[in-house]
Amino acid sequence: MAGWSTLQLTEFFSAITRAGDVTSAARIAVQRAAECTDAEVAAVVRGDAVTSSVGLGRDPDPEVFTGLAAGTDAVRLPGLGPAHVTVHLLDRDSDERLIVARTDAAFAAEERQMLQGMARVLGLALRGLRTLENERHLAETRLVLLHALERRERLLETLLRVQRSANQGTPIKEVLDSITEGAAALLGDVTVALVLRDVRDPADLTVASANRSPGRSPETLVTDPDLLSAPVRIGDAVAGALVLAGHDGDIGDQERRDVLAAFAEQASLALTGAHNVAAVHEAQHDPLTRLPNRTLFRQRLERALAGDAPAAVLYLDLDLFKQVNDTLGHAAGDELLRAVADRLRAAVRDTDMAARFGGDEFAVLLEPLTSDRQAHDIAQRVIDSIAQPVSIAGRTVHTRASVGIAHRRPGRDADGLVEDADLAMYRAKRTRPGTWQQYDAPTLAPAG
Repeated sequence: MAGWSTLQLTEFFSAITRAGDVTSAARIAVQRAAECTDAEVAAVVRGDAVTSSVGLGRDPDPEVFTGLAAGTDAVRLPGLGPAHVTVHLLDRDSDERLIVARTDAAFAAEERQMLQGMARVLGLALRGLRTLENERHLAETRLVLLHALERRERLLETLLRVQRSANQGTPIKEVLDSITEGAAALLGDVTVALVLRDVRDPADLTVASANRSPGRSPETLVTDPDLLSAPVRIGDAVAGALVLAGHDGDIGDQERRDVLAAFAEQASLALTGAHNVAAVHEAQHDPLTRLPNRTLFRQRLERALAGDAPAAVLYLDLDLFKQVNDTLGHAAGDELLRAVADRLRAAVRDTDMAARFGGDEFAVLLEPLTSDRQAHDIAQRVIDSIAQPVSIAGRTVHTRASVGIAHRRPGRDADGLVEDADLAMYRAKRTRPGTWQQYDAPTLAPAG
């Protein structure tokens, strides 16, 4: 169902983008909605008027549709009798809605979600088209019309690009990043963050994607009443929210709300189509090594620093990785990274978290700790494990890790602690590659 529905949505977005007026857009919408759900009847209704419909003749009685509200699941249709119906608002602040009905079977949750996505995009398209119609009468210059058209086309083109990416099997993290980046680009100089519940602990929230650091915790992002947000769902269950974390406009601005809601629908479809729990897990993990990624590591480190227990960060860099890539190729380099990740998992404790930051850089959160010496011992164990030869494609490959250690200290946040460990790692890499250095402000301690 996931692949099928995203294909239908891609075609729908393309057709709506080409519509030149309200009537054409509504006609395309009802035709596509009926086709992709095998429904006999579909209509776009605004107030007491039918904007467009299929299935009940050229001039259907408006009263057939005008009494149907969101949540209605059954209706009696002229000439067809009892039917299943699903109703989706195009805009939360109006009663304009997309209505689809069929006689053979009730609508599945996936179909309702797909139709809701269609309704949101149609609502945005109709809002833009009606704005254009009004501006044709009121604008003093052609420039006003051109800017309105460009905004509408940019929005629909961005949504179409995101949908095509999801339909082509792009990794879920890349799709989610394209959603936050696309929304931010259309909304101006703002921060857009996707906050999701942790798959293992729904009470625990993580920032799965953001166009830039939101500068606050996931909990405050979803609870601050001054921030604009739209719910993100996996199936019928709320899984998080798409949040406009920084803006200089009125949060009541309906256009911003509609744009954010449209991108939230895209996130919902992407996560649902990527099989729920697996999709959220993938958004929080490196696809090559399956280790937690930088985003999840940072969230875990922030929680550790919120408590009082001793903790430390190890920052690792592979000293000979570039030579392996250059001589044996990228496939061998990937195999080496996977082997290093396996050894890193085995070298740390169950309570620690090992993560890949990208390239040949890794990090480990050590918690709890009983002494500085304990961190030194774990760092040395990691170094010794990674230094063991690796067999790749019949070749024996050697690498080594330079490690920086940074212990928590007053006034140092998560980013600062990682920066301290990074500085210590570079000192080890410059002076004695394949050893560890401990950061000790304002100087660095001797190597282990």
